[in-house]
Amino acid sequence: MSGYPSIPSANPSGGLTQTDCFLQDILSATGSLSVPAGSWVNFAGFPGAVVQPGGTAGIIANGLVLKFPAIEKYSQVIFSFRITGTIGGGAGTPREWQMQTRRPDGVTVVGSDGDVKVDGSDISNRDTSLISWTKGATDPFSVDGIQVGLLNNSGQTITLTSISVRIQRVVNPI
Repeated sequence: MSGYPSIPSANPSGGLTQTDCFLQDILSATGSLSVPAGSWVNFAGFPGAVVQPGGTAGIIANGLVLKFPAIEKYSQVIFSFRITGTIGGGAGTPREWQMQTRRPDGVTVVGSDGDVKVDGSDISNRDTSLISWTKGATDPFSVDGIQVGLLNNSGQTITLTSISVRIQRVVNPI
């Protein structure tokens, strides 16, 4: 775990050592990406997608997956998605998409949350969060990684112009 914040431990005076328990990295990109109806898009494959420098969670983009440094304590993981773009279809027509986490196979869904647009076509700054957890060196998030992205089940084309995935990790301090 070199270069990664240590986990609190007992110090000689009997208290806990103060360390960072809240860690965050951001995967982001801007540009234009068309997502046809019925398609899955992995945000790590969005043109220009990068894990922003200066983060503290230690997330590594390895191809199309994001890998987490192993921590032996339980960690809550929050994927906070923000997308901007447009969606086809007429006003008054419900159009749904889902923000998802998937295993590296790109098929197996780990978590999913739907969003709906009824009026207009603008989907600027739409936020969705998914919550999960990790623990230890054998955790799939550390061994294999995870994909993050959007399933377009709206029946219309979605055009994304920016994506931001805040990956927050809260480490159990005790």
